[in-house]
Amino acid sequence: MSELTNTRSTHGSFRHSLFATASITALLGYMAASSGAQAVSGDEQRPTVWIELGGQMEHTSGETGIFLPPFSSKQTSADLAVVAGAQQLSPSAAGFDGKISFEPGDSNWVLSASIRYGRSGVTKHLHHQSPTLPAYRAYLVNKYRTVEPARAQFADAISDSRESHAIVDFQAGKDVGLGLFGNHGSSIISAGIRFAQFASNTDATIRARPTYTVGPAMTGTAFGLPYRGLHPDRSFQSNTAVVHSKRSTRAVGPSLSWNASAPIVGDATDVSLNFDWGMNAAILFGRQRTQTQHQTSGYYFRNTEGGVIGLENAKKGNYTHGPYNPIRSRTVMIPNLGGTAAISLRFYNSKVTFGYRSDFFFNAMDVGVDKRISQTVGFYGPFATVSIGLGG
Repeated sequence: MSELTNTRSTHGSFRHSLFATASITALLGYMAASSGAQAVSGDEQRPTVWIELGGQMEHTSGETGIFLPPFSSKQTSADLAVVAGAQQLSPSAAGFDGKISFEPGDSNWVLSASIRYGRSGVTKHLHHQSPTLPAYRAYLVNKYRTVEPARAQFADAISDSRESHAIVDFQAGKDVGLGLFGNHGSSIISAGIRFAQFASNTDATIRARPTYTVGPAMTGTAFGLPYRGLHPDRSFQSNTAVVHSKRSTRAVGPSLSWNASAPIVGDATDVSLNFDWGMNAAILFGRQRTQTQHQTSGYYFRNTEGGVIGLENAKKGNYTHGPYNPIRSRTVMIPNLGGTAAISLRFYNSKVTFGYRSDFFFNAMDVGVDKRISQTVGFYGPFATVSIGLGG
């Protein structure tokens, strides 16, 4: 039988974050529309400073390392799913981003600084149990003499996991569109510096009984009275594993990006609906750090002789493996590729944007437990931003 599988995660927090982001976006969008209604003629200068604020809900991948205790080799696939699933990070992260840009008057240059931050957390309790084996009952004169607890193979895991990431960019770019996308389109090529930081930690406690067997039915006489029942326990093994992991990567390096915008309806002197897209690439240099601690303990029982006498001569005892504390630190080079696609409603001195973006950092995290295993980290999902122009 398959028993309960419970998960308490931050999905509620995600919903609250998205609701807050949508509310703020709607409010700022109203302000932007109000200010856009006061647009001046195209002969006057555009704003020179732009402030952009927004939020995103991203899918994340690549930051999870799974510890399989030694007793996992005796577990069923359903029990293994409990052990592995409890150590998985949340597949979604909520966050915010901000950007400030400076566009000098009478110039096609754009100077910008931006930050994107996201985080997630999840608490899980997973449980799977096989069909219960018959309890040992011995009958004396049709009355119970003893009843042993129910026997079953099971896996049970409780975990708490946290993840965060931050990406910071400083860039200088130039609009080289030259009317390629119309009089009010743009095509900005930028170069600069990108800094990225990823961090995750997991604490998990796993309890399991991967094996449990009982003997055949038996009958006999005890104290001169007949009885019938099941053979006592033949063998079983109960285990506990504890694992703590802490992983981080910090890296910095040169970056290139191309961001373009083309009007679909309208023009920039009043109101326009634009299609925006972009691509970015970087080579980051930094350090991966991983610190894990794990320990396995348990109790075993093996009745090789059978019968009541076998219980007295059974092999049994406790064991402990660990604790083991592998710590690794390594210098790495991390290629980074990303892209965006969005629709924006642009006014004279404001803009509201809705879109989808992705960023992938190749071999960015060491997710191994006892040895290094490099894995790509990815973030992708919808976002929304509001920009306000000042000056001009």
